[in-house]
Amino acid sequence: MSDKENMLQEAVDASQAGNLARARELLLKLLRLDNQEPLYWLLMSTAVESREERIYCLHNVLKLDPENSAAKHDLNLLNAPLPSEEPIPAEPQQQDDWQTSEIAAPTLVEVVEAPTEEPWSLNWILGSLGFGLVLILIGYYAAANGLILNDDGTATLSLTQEATASVPVTLPDVPTVTREIVVAPRDAQELLPFPHTPTPRYVGTPHASSRAFQQGILGFEAGDWHGAIASFEEHLAAFPRDADAAYYIGESNLRLKDYATARAAFERALVINQQFAPAYLGRAQSDLQLGNEDAAILTDLNTALLLDNNLMLAHLVRGEYYLDRNDPTRALDNFSAAEALAPLSPVVHYDKARAYLALENYELALTDASRALQLDVTLMENYPVLAEAHLELGNSAAAIDALQTFLTFRASNGAGWQLLGLSYIQAGNEAQALDAFERALQLDTSLPYASYYRGLDDLSSANYDNAVEFIRVAVAALPDWFEARVALAEALLKSGNAGSAFFEINSSSSLAETNLQMAAFYYWRATILMALGQPDTALPDWQNLLALPAGDVPAEWRAEAQQQIQP
Repeated sequence: MSDKENMLQEAVDASQAGNLARARELLLKLLRLDNQEPLYWLLMSTAVESREERIYCLHNVLKLDPENSAAKHDLNLLNAPLPSEEPIPAEPQQQDDWQTSEIAAPTLVEVVEAPTEEPWSLNWILGSLGFGLVLILIGYYAAANGLILNDDGTATLSLTQEATASVPVTLPDVPTVTREIVVAPRDAQELLPFPHTPTPRYVGTPHASSRAFQQGILGFEAGDWHGAIASFEEHLAAFPRDADAAYYIGESNLRLKDYATARAAFERALVINQQFAPAYLGRAQSDLQLGNEDAAILTDLNTALLLDNNLMLAHLVRGEYYLDRNDPTRALDNFSAAEALAPLSPVVHYDKARAYLALENYELALTDASRALQLDVTLMENYPVLAEAHLELGNSAAAIDALQTFLTFRASNGAGWQLLGLSYIQAGNEAQALDAFERALQLDTSLPYASYYRGLDDLSSANYDNAVEFIRVAVAALPDWFEARVALAEALLKSGNAGSAFFEINSSSSLAETNLQMAAFYYWRATILMALGQPDTALPDWQNLLALPAGDVPAEWRAEAQQQIQP
């Protein structure tokens, strides 16, 4: 390696080790030797400490390389404007230990673009120093821009517990004869006479001279994954340096759900061409399905976007990665970037709607889910999102309509039936709600809302043991759901297990937030203590119940409390 290469490698190593002073010293030497190299300015922007210095360096990057996406991205994060067409970067007034004044701002020559043989282009860096250096740079950008998430939180339900807080602890009496909700399973393709805008394929290298490659594309687009793989393998036998053929083999195996084979194909593409951005995306998608390490997945997604920031699907997958890890704000940033590249993609609007639901911005969730529906009525996953947005906004009729369409085509989706049941609850139709919940539990016994309402029905019908079992499912899934814990305490008490009921009600004390919830807590704890033969211990709860505003305490509870505190 040349002296410049060694110095550059040492600067990157120092930056990676957190020794920014040493990194600045080395980069300063490099810039004194050559202030026309945008990579030096870009690296220096990561080593300086003040915002003003960073902007100065990033402006110089764009002066030399006007399309540099990394510099534009960092200026956007700094809320700094892009330089004008012929920028004259202002030198920072505070120069301290890296002495900006010793480095002249680069002067543009007549032709800005570096010649193809320029030894310090990004392509040269990738080829000569090895891709490990690029991954170090990616690591910096990931850390600096908050792209690495170590938390492993998951969001299994997007309905908020606040929405359930106003649900009464017991349902009204339910008629013993109910109408069964019947839907006939159908294929979503029946909806195709309506608007349908698919997300376009990204990699479209023609290879017009290769009949095998063209056959592979035809098979891929027709869903003949095995045939496509065979054709692309035939092409690779004749043209072993074509990374896109290996990439399509990986894509075909992804669709066959053979994730290990898909991953190997993407690795094969990267052996051919380490700068082939879609292969990094494909490897990340494979790793997501295989449950591999999060850090590797995110590194591959970041790499794909560093190499090609216009790779829309990488923005989309990275957003879904964050959304699945309970970071909807960062997810939305990625979905918005995807939307800028593909504004007519229904999946982009569907994902944005999911992020807005997680952020409890139901109006915007409804806007994007409605837009996704306009673009592709066959995107079945969008219907529950659309329904949930309607439900959160109090539009139960619209939610029911969306779910009836969804369940006509996805009758085996238990979560969809659960959501339909909640929509019927909001509409005041308990009979059909219970039918929907029953169907949901036939498909998935772990659904918390369906289990809760089924348990309440058993509680009101004096089937206390059954009520305990169903409501336990809800509490296990949503341990911070106050109403479910109170209902479980009531069911335990009425099933003859007052000791367990007291433990359950006591554990809910920190979850009560409203006066209505406090009233339920005081009433049931006092009632359970009375059942345990401890009226003196129950007395403060009766008194606290009466101290609450009268409008927040059911009349029969107040009457009982007054009776209990009388001498």
